[in-house]
Amino acid sequence: MKRTIIAFVALSCLLTAQPRPGSPMTPLQDRHRGSRLEMMKMWQLTERLALTEEQASKFFPRYNVLEKELIELGTEQKELFREMRKMMGEDKEVTDKELERITKKVSELEQQKIEKKLKFFEDLDEFLSPNQRARYLGFELWFKDELRRGLEERVKMGPPRIPGDWKKDMKRQKKWNEPRRW
Repeated sequence: MKRTIIAFVALSCLLTAQPRPGSPMTPLQDRHRGSRLEMMKMWQLTERLALTEEQASKFFPRYNVLEKELIELGTEQKELFREMRKMMGEDKEVTDKELERITKKVSELEQQKIEKKLKFFEDLDEFLSPNQRARYLGFELWFKDELRRGLEERVKMGPPRIPGDWKKDMKRQKKWNEPRRW
């Protein structure tokens, strides 16, 4: 129970320390944000799975390779969706043939992701106990849910305010509440 509370507080602190959505960030800040999130995820994985040093030395190199491969496949999927949006943005009619090609390729990429995750999970039995593997299965969903909850809390706080300048504050509030496009 104590660990859960400490993990939640640490996650909340991490998420609230980030710049607000839509605020300008330098590439260096963006890179640090990703690395902090990765470190937080690795720390949580180590704690949740109760990994020994030996297990961690075997688990994390494989896990990092898996994450890198999944990111590459996700980037390919995003490119396909960007291509489709570009076609739609040019007021061109998306043909059935183009839509079928994109849908087929996205499905293939998704299938590759599933196969890579399955192979990774099957290889875990070499050095993780069944209990640790079961915890790993639930970890990804739990971690994403914690991130989502933390982001929801940040959104509830609203945009950052500038003390004493109510006109700028009203403009920022109006801009903050505008719907974002896909």
